[in-house]
Amino acid sequence: MTAALADRGSADRGSAGLLAVAAAAVVLAATLVGLTWGSAVTARHRAARTADLAALAAAQAAANGVSDPCAAAGRVAAASRATVASCELLADGSVLVVVEVPLLASAATSGGLLDVHVSPARGRARAGAP
Repeated sequence: MTAALADRGSADRGSAGLLAVAAAAVVLAATLVGLTWGSAVTARHRAARTADLAALAAAQAAANGVSDPCAAAGRVAAASRATVASCELLADGSVLVVVEVPLLASAATSGGLLDVHVSPARGRARAGAP
């Protein structure tokens, strides 16, 4: 009876190693998805915050009579490592600003690890003189 059990067990030899490799691949994939998602959420919040600050700076500059209030928005965006996608002085004196913030995960994708285009996070804000 023990010889029959020994023969049956030898057919399964090495399968635990394959299962461990598969489990490690699943954990690695889940970690990459979680990090990418977290980076996207963080970039979205940074974009919204930067757009708010840039719109306030541009509105203040417009209220002070500066000829190019969008330059103030650009300085604020640059200080937050963002770029101004658009800036518009509206007819009512308010300023509409859209900024773009690159995702942190885009460094991994541009390095050749993943062949995926990652769009920057965008934030939009409008501010005007009270």
